[in-house]
Amino acid sequence: FDPEGPLTRAMVATVLWRREGSPAPTAPGGFTDVPTDEWYTDAVAWAKETGVVKGLTMTTFGPDEYITREQLGTMLFRFSSNAPVSVPERAGLTSFADDEKVSDWANEPLGWAVEAGIINGTDGNRLAPEGFATREQFAAIIERYDGSFKLVYNAPVPRSHYTEKEYPLVTDADFYVAVDGDDSADGSFAHPFRTWERARDAVRTLDKAGRNGITVAFKAGDYGPLDISLTSEDSGTPECPITYCKYGDGDVVFNNGFDLYAGSFEPIGEDEKKLFSAKAAGAVRKVDASAVISSGIDPDDFIMYGGRGLCDEARYPDKWDDGTDNLLYGAGYGSADTLIIINPVLAGRIAKYPNDVFGTMKIRGYIKAGYNKSTFRAAGYDAETATLTIDERDIAANGKMRDWMGVTGLGIEICVTNVSYELDKAGEYWIDPGTKTLYVYSPDGDYFIPSGGLMIKMEGVNDVAFRGLTFRNSAGGFIDASVCHGETLEFCSFLNTSAQKGVYFYDNSLERPMALTVRECTFENAYGQALFADGNNLGEHRFDKREDIVFDNNLVRATNVVYDAWNGIRFDNCAGVTVTHNRFEDCSRGAVSFMQSYDILVEYNDFDSAMCDSHDGGVIYTDWICDARNFVVRYNCFGYVPTVGAGQFGLYLDEFTSGTEVYSNVFYQAGNSAIMYSLGRDNVFHDNAVICGRFNGTVGWGTATRDEIEEYGSPEAAEAAGSWGMRHGKRIWGEMFDNAANYPEYRAVIEKRWPDMLKIHFDTDNIDDPYFALNQTTLIKDNVYVSEFTEEELRTSRKYPAMYTTYENNAAYPFGENPIFVNPTIGDYRIREGVDFPDIRFEDIGRY
Repeated sequence: FDPEGPLTRAMVATVLWRREGSPAPTAPGGFTDVPTDEWYTDAVAWAKETGVVKGLTMTTFGPDEYITREQLGTMLFRFSSNAPVSVPERAGLTSFADDEKVSDWANEPLGWAVEAGIINGTDGNRLAPEGFATREQFAAIIERYDGSFKLVYNAPVPRSHYTEKEYPLVTDADFYVAVDGDDSADGSFAHPFRTWERARDAVRTLDKAGRNGITVAFKAGDYGPLDISLTSEDSGTPECPITYCKYGDGDVVFNNGFDLYAGSFEPIGEDEKKLFSAKAAGAVRKVDASAVISSGIDPDDFIMYGGRGLCDEARYPDKWDDGTDNLLYGAGYGSADTLIIINPVLAGRIAKYPNDVFGTMKIRGYIKAGYNKSTFRAAGYDAETATLTIDERDIAANGKMRDWMGVTGLGIEICVTNVSYELDKAGEYWIDPGTKTLYVYSPDGDYFIPSGGLMIKMEGVNDVAFRGLTFRNSAGGFIDASVCHGETLEFCSFLNTSAQKGVYFYDNSLERPMALTVRECTFENAYGQALFADGNNLGEHRFDKREDIVFDNNLVRATNVVYDAWNGIRFDNCAGVTVTHNRFEDCSRGAVSFMQSYDILVEYNDFDSAMCDSHDGGVIYTDWICDARNFVVRYNCFGYVPTVGAGQFGLYLDEFTSGTEVYSNVFYQAGNSAIMYSLGRDNVFHDNAVICGRFNGTVGWGTATRDEIEEYGSPEAAEAAGSWGMRHGKRIWGEMFDNAANYPEYRAVIEKRWPDMLKIHFDTDNIDDPYFALNQTTLIKDNVYVSEFTEEELRTSRKYPAMYTTYENNAAYPFGENPIFVNPTIGDYRIREGVDFPDIRFEDIGRY
């Protein structure tokens, strides 16, 4: 083995490659000093492809060179970011005697390795970053690596493999547009237009009678800012739809913001280094942001994205005091314009800020559940009384939080943002509104800054399709479409928006429901909802129109980063919604939400870490839909929902959601509970597989009004005490009762489809009747649980949900002894050979 022998760069790449199963690289590594037939050739190519190595230069790898300890730490750091393991925060290195010898590029990787316990100091408390690693040291490091990480998950089962679809070739468009075109031209292939507006006006001149469609094709290129309005004049017809699409190779990009690359930044001066900590100053670079700010962005609203989501402003605390996503419980109200800093750690930190910092810093206050947040500026701080004085311009925002505090009974959790010397993590930024300069810690990738207003405004537009177009960097959103019918979005990308609604369809009339198709699109980096559809299907009109929305084979990533508790895509007041074969990942508040909607089918979706930052939500969340029948969730994979704090679920069927059927899904590490029922009734949960640990539940129960009635002695007493269910239950269920009594068409639909609904009542003199509206009647049967829970522990502890819930034929198995999966203990959820498992169509889950 040669334990004390030197370790080469090729050896490390090969060991890591073998740990991943020796996958075949898709292309050569491109290094001139790596032959095509050596034992390490494929390993180095794989390491280059996955980002584990970058090379000594652009063209050389140095396979036979001895690897230094800091190079080794860096390769492991990059490797860990691609592996299914949790990655700890980075530690400081100043406790080591030779920390100054660590190269700038190795600071973060070595700090990470030290905190994880992977790399320890040598004799004399030295890191020896430039020293060569030996084979025995690497063996020890790999062993520590395996013991230092908590396995998050592996793919539970083989899923459908997504293949990029070939975009259809456009050869016979009616009009063409190109970045080098001319609006005075005729719009032919040889003489294209320059702008979308000119093409739109040309389409208006055409007679649609007898045509089977009108096509406008854009040649690949960056078209710069887009601000276009489409009206009923721009409508197609079912026989003659209008299509705006791309042709040829490359992307058609409408860019309303700013793209910054590593080459855009420059080093900071010596005087500027004084703004930052000594640790960070050497890694901070800057760029002139005056063009961004002059475009209309208030520095207080400045938002920057990296390749995979929202970048953080420099802030304190970097990491919450309890190691979770909880903020410091920091403040209570003093007077109308002051906050008292309660937390002594936070008070001490703020006391160290110099007075001139308050001119640029922001204080961000949060309510615990994440429902509301406000940013305000501080005019100053009195250390003796630990009192922050709020800038008079922002007292209104403070008042908004005061209202929420009265509801929740909580103080305000706060952090301090836009503070220059808190900038110390890759991708963090600080903007100086005085000099309009943007400072970023170690910019080594692409950054995107949304700017400009709404890209496409549509009103009364029917039968229009967008295909193969890319919209990016919009502060005002991509599409705002009211009273539109028969629209199609296909092969499009919607990237980087700080709008609350990136793509928004709403206010459809009874005469022309929505009929929206969204297929094969990418939604990435959305501040609020990536897509929001509101069908305006309310009251007596329920059940007599259908929106017919299809959301099929899309990728939704890094959405709903900050705004409210709603999910990445949202449907309100819609009938006939199908969400199928999509992949959702890294969605902050959850993937999909429904409010007052019905006839819903959610199937074959792959939800991967699709609710990673909320105290009260679910991967799928429903709200206020007590008469929402035909809601089916089946054949989905719910993967890794964290359990920090309370209220994180796979499905959260909230506030009277009733009549749902959830079956043949996989829930693995699915939050506090795989599914949460709150006040709803007549729900069924069957033939699901739930894989969870001690801190992951199976079926949970939210507000149980019957428990409150017993606690207070009567329905009237519970209502007087502020029972949420009594207060809102009467209103929500009452609407259904009134519609059934007053609108014959509504009642006819219910009598035909769900006759038992007419037996539901709100007679408080008969609360023990199963048909009393607030009794949570639920059927839980034929499910398989693999967990640390016993079968008895899987049953609810709440009295009345248990009384009206039926459990039938559920099986619970411990991790190590389950007969279904290979080895859930290490995240291997493959089905054992020969097992007759419930009908979960694993091979079809995900994009196709």
